[in-house]
Amino acid sequence: MITILHLYPRELGINGDVGNVMALLKRAEWRGLDARVLDHEVGAELPQTADLVHIGSGPASGQELVLDDLRRIAPRLREWSASGVPFVAIAAGWQLLGRTFQRADGNIVEGAGVFPTDSRASTKRIVREVWTEDAAGFENHGSVTTSDDPGFAWPVARFGGSLATNLHGPFLPMNPAYADELLSAAAARSGQALGAGEERVALVDERAARSRDAIRARLRL
Repeated sequence: MITILHLYPRELGINGDVGNVMALLKRAEWRGLDARVLDHEVGAELPQTADLVHIGSGPASGQELVLDDLRRIAPRLREWSASGVPFVAIAAGWQLLGRTFQRADGNIVEGAGVFPTDSRASTKRIVREVWTEDAAGFENHGSVTTSDDPGFAWPVARFGGSLATNLHGPFLPMNPAYADELLSAAAARSGQALGAGEERVALVDERAARSRDAIRARLRL
């Protein structure tokens, strides 16, 4: 059984990021893996273990609501990450799981330290569609993220088996290869392997490719 932990779905999920968790759950099912999703809410205890962790995006007010609780569970999250548990973090959730993030008022807030990144608020908000050979989607954020880690890249940063991005849309249904990558890493932790999958996997992947192509066409790339 693969346990997918969804951090703060109420506060951090305003850009359809719950679709990432749905994609992980369905693709696990289609590829022959038993999987379950556990939501972590403010004040709750973490499960003993998790095989994959997701955190979505949200406004500054949502970050503020979960910040104290995140600091409480941060040591366990870092332990999981160090042991190879894959994380996927989107935008504001990425900021929270980084080392620090600087708010618009200039105050620097300590993050959970799962990702070797630092973010700061920007005076310019970025709202646009994105297409590259590696990923496509929509970004809507007002921050700049930096890192001295060689895994840092745009638009998807890789740190070991974990991923972080500012792309919404949601990200994983639009870019299902990343979902399979995360599931493969999670499955390996329990001695399982990702199966070839049902016929619908190919159908869904084709539709995702068409969506990415549509973004590319709109951007005239």
